[in-house]
Amino acid sequence: MVEKNGPSSNVGWRFAAGVVLIVGGYIAWTFIPVVVATDLSTGAKSALTALLGATPFMTKIVAVAIMGKPAYDLFKRTVLKSLRVRASS
Repeated sequence: MVEKNGPSSNVGWRFAAGVVLIVGGYIAWTFIPVVVATDLSTGAKSALTALLGATPFMTKIVAVAIMGKPAYDLFKRTVLKSLRVRASS
């Protein structure tokens, strides 16, 4: 029997938006070499690289705010469970 008020029943679109933000934040790191290879000034390259480097942290904060505690806990459990399965094999 499935609980109607369990943590996974209240996640909906907020969970999806939070996951997209977290994953998108880490994808931003792939653009750092592109910025470094451009013809921008050194100051602009430094600023963009710092912004892209800090993006995962900033998007995690926004994602947790959007997701709420129940959805974030569900996300954490799911990720940690998959990491444990991979580590044990």
